[in-house]
Amino acid sequence: MATNLEQREITVRVKRFNEDKGEFWSEYKLSVDRFTQITEVLRRIKTEQDPTLAYRASCHMAVCGSCSMKINGEPRLACKTLALDVVKKFNTDVITLEPMDYFKPLKDLIVDMGDFYTRMFKVKPRLYPAEEVVKGVAEQRLKPEDQRELWKFAQCIWCGLCVSACPAVKEDERFLGPAAHAKGYRFLADPRDTLYEERLKILLDSSWRCTYCYQCFHVCPRDVEPVTTIKKTRAHTKFSKEKTDVMSTGERHVKAIYESIKETGILQEAKVYISTYGLATAITDMLHTMRNGKMKYALIREKKVNEIEQIRKLLGD
Repeated sequence: MATNLEQREITVRVKRFNEDKGEFWSEYKLSVDRFTQITEVLRRIKTEQDPTLAYRASCHMAVCGSCSMKINGEPRLACKTLALDVVKKFNTDVITLEPMDYFKPLKDLIVDMGDFYTRMFKVKPRLYPAEEVVKGVAEQRLKPEDQRELWKFAQCIWCGLCVSACPAVKEDERFLGPAAHAKGYRFLADPRDTLYEERLKILLDSSWRCTYCYQCFHVCPRDVEPVTTIKKTRAHTKFSKEKTDVMSTGERHVKAIYESIKETGILQEAKVYISTYGLATAITDMLHTMRNGKMKYALIREKKVNEIEQIRKLLGD
């Protein structure tokens, strides 16, 4: 009689690394059922087939963030991923396990998290209360509405998956990364904290370097939504006493988008670009556009939408 615990044989391909051999692949076969997590798959491979396989895992319940890796090309927690769910999703009995992108591999699926931790600690990831509170002569409580704002962003488990998926952090060393911004905003928005000005200096310029690809949003195992914290951090730019070129350009871009929608109801990309970067830069880029045969897209004449006043009401004008 068939049961829900029927076994299915799968093939696990692991991208491995060590200093002597460099990168190489190993392949294993084993049977799994509908309860088998990828961490259990790795444990069985290590104990039953290949004791040289190296990986990280601790809590097995999506709390510690240790078992981050790429599973069939997707950054995921191994403990939160069932083997047969992967088989069903990709319609294949072959599961491929690789170390996270961006991070330097140390051995097999274990990567160097040093740079990640440096970025995390750069945002000072702890509460700095008032001196009176520290001495015990005053009490500072958190209002329920403030707790609701902070709770989601406090759930980051430092797994690094969002950084692994982020294209901006790979290209711009001055971008702190989505995880650091989630942790930084959690304290920036905490009314009990006393480092507001210092945190602004740390976070603002970096926040405008995010490309809004939303990859961090999709891969986060705790639904922290790091990109949301970056948006919220940008809103604090108006409180900054000193603004970098990146921050000023970002503000001009936001203003240009607002003015375009207010005026026509649509996003006039050419006009927004000129307002953001200036005429000289626009002309230089226009020549590049002409050489690549894409100038026709910049010359499209847009028409105002009907009932533009309704859009302006939505904008609050």
